Amino acid sequence: MISHISQIGVYVTDQDAALSFYTEKLGFEVRELQDGGDFKWIEVAPPGSPTTISLATKDFPVGTESKIGGFTDIAFETADIKALHETLSRRGVRFTVEPELQPYGKWFAAFVDQDDNEFFVFQPA
Repeated sequence: MISHISQIGVYVTDQDAALSFYTEKLGFEVRELQDGGDFKWIEVAPPGSPTTISLATKDFPVGTESKIGGFTDIAFETADIKALHETLSRRGVRFTVEPELQPYGKWFAAFVDQDDNEFFVFQPA
């Protein structure tokens, strides 16, 4: 049986810029960094998270240019969305949706990375 989601991918134009964004602005930690010259394999994650995000370039796999920018279908969770919004905004993260309470009882916000990949953040009710 499948035990958990191990990794998800986000396509970026510049892996070094993406690595800086995810580690310096979001506070993620580097879980894997393999530099093969023409190709880098980078995985980052929030501290303590079992799931990593691979920062893949548009060249791997071929034909993924259209996956850079836009909605990613990736949602993060936080215990304090207002504090997270304040911290990330101070670090230069651009929010596309400010924190707001949803009719179903959860707080919600959305932000983008350096390539305009959009992510959701939820705070449980």
